[in-house]
Parts: sequence; C-alpha cells; structure tokens
Amino acid sequence: MSVVHFLNVLEGDCNIIQHDSGRLTVIDVCNADDGIDTEGEKAKKASASRTQMYSMTVPTGKKNYGRKTYPDNPIHYVKSILKETSVFRFIITHPDMDHLDGIADFFGSFEIINIWDTDNEKEIADFKGGGYNKEDWDFYLKIRDGKEGNRKTFLAGDSVQYFNEDNIKILSPTKDLISQAIECDDYNDSSYVLLYTPPKNGRGQWKILFAGDSHDKTWDHIIENYNDDVTNVDILFAPHHGRGSDRNYDFLEVVQPKVTLFGNASSKHLDYASYPEHRITNNQAGYVVLDISPANLKIYVENEEFANDYRNNPKRSWGNAIYDDNHKAYFLFRYSA
Repeated sequence: MSVVHFLNVLEGDCNIIQHDSGRLTVIDVCNADDGIDTEGEKAKKASASRTQMYSMTVPTGKKNYGRKTYPDNPIHYVKSILKETSVFRFIITHPDMDHLDGIADFFGSFEIINIWDTDNEKEIADFKGGGYNKEDWDFYLKIRDGKEGNRKTFLAGDSVQYFNEDNIKILSPTKDLISQAIECDDYNDSSYVLLYTPPKNGRGQWKILFAGDSHDKTWDHIIENYNDDVTNVDILFAPHHGRGSDRNYDFLEVVQPKVTLFGNASSKHLDYASYPEHRITNNQAGYVVLDISPANLKIYVENEEFANDYRNNPKRSWGNAIYDDNHKAYFLFRYSA
C-alpha cells in the first residue's frame, strides 16, 4: 500500500508519496517553517504579500471553508503525522518561489538523500514585498550549483532502478523544453511532470499525474510522446495549481481525469469550468490523502465540514464522513479496481 499526500500550503505546492518500498518522495515545498525565524523569515512573514496569501475570496454561491487561513507546515506534517525523519528524493519541479518556500528550513529538518533539479538559469533580483525569503533562494542556488546535497538532473525518458521500483515515470521536461524556458525566462514549461503508477488488481496500474506548473509546450510534448500513459488518469494534480493561466485545455480530452486536485488559491483564479466535474481544492478540503492498494484508491480530506457537505450532496446522499485516525482525515469516497 502507498499513500499520497496533497498538502494545503498557502499558494504553492507540496506533495508527498509514501512508497511501498518505504522510501519517501517529496515534490516541492511551500510554507515550511522550523519555528526559528531568521531576519529574512521575519520580513517575509511581515510582508503585505504574505498576509494576502491567507485571505480567500469565493464566487457568489460558493462556500468558503476557511482553509486558506490554516495552511499546513510540511515540516510538522512529515514529522508529526507521517513520523518520517528522512526523504529519499526531493523533487524541485521548477525554480519558482511558491515551490521553494521554506526549503532551507525543510532541508535543515530532515536527511535529504537525493535531489532532482533542472539545469535552469533563472535569476531573481528583488524580494522586497514579495512574500518570500531571499535566504531560500540562496539555498536553492547552492543546490543548483552542486554545493548542497546529492543533485540529479533527470529528464523525460530517463530510467533508474530506484524510481522504477517506486513506479515513477518522468514525462517532462526535455532538454529542448528547458532551453526554451531559459530563452523566454518563463520556467513553467521546464517543470517536471511525473506519472505515478502503483499496481492495481488485474495486472493494471493506477494513474496519478503530478503536473507541476506545466504549460502548453509541455503538454504538446506529452500528448505526442506519452499519449497512452496519460489517457484516462485516475487523479490529476492540476497544472499550475488549477489556475486559469491563459492556457490551452485540449490535453484534457486525452487525460480525462476521474478526479482533479486544485491547489490553494483564491477561487477567482481557479479555472473550475475547464476541468471535469469531480474537483477537490485545498481551499475547500485542506490536505487530501490518497490511500492506494491494488484493490482500492481511497480519498480522505482534512476538513470535516467539506467532507460532510460533499457526501450529503443530493446527488450522493452517502451520510456523514468517518474520521480515520491513521490519516488524520475524513473518508470521502473510493474507487475500486
């Protein structure tokens, strides 16, 4: 059995896979805090931009479940809920600060065995009022420059024993996508896109697709080269947190996810209408847990109010959600193999 955790981390990303092998994968980090504030962290927390990240606006007729006010701290989550002390692979999908927020504190709190990164050339000159901490960027540069940790730069199609054993397939980026990202100084299309395929009864595989901040060029590449891999996925972690991002949605005609998970941004930025009906957002549900076995894929959410509203929708009328002490979350529903 493996477990995937989709954390509620302000307006960034942090996803975690507990593999059957016992290894732990962490994909990006945001809102990580070890409780010891440097001057840079104090300035970040005091900034107007950071304060704005805790506020929430919802469209008329939508319910505000208040989850933006109570974000997860990945350090606490990994230590206290998962009871883990080391990370086998830490994957930096791409070098944007909402995927690197608190990285110095996170690395200082755990043994990080391997780091995946891309050969980008991004520079950030100004952190004044931006809601992030230059110390985190400087720490990332040490990783990128090979001065911190065991850094690897895998690309689409690369195959190595350990992530093969852990059912991870790299769909993007390619050298060409990274080169184009450097040229236009927009690194979304240099983002890692990962397909996680734990075993399913009947010699099948569950399909869980981590899309990072991938944009149109990435999806042109994926549909051309990995069409069968991404057809009819079970869970899609929506690209760019589910924000509209002026993008082409033709890829969804192939992907057709059963469930799409959206990150925590104000609802006005989330493009609900472009995705299939079954969507769960951090700003509704808090963190989301996928409990995966060959027989079932079970979905749990942190927020009891959202879980009960979802289950008691007239379309379903399933009754109130039951709390699972192991996952510290409420059972929402399951898919069976």
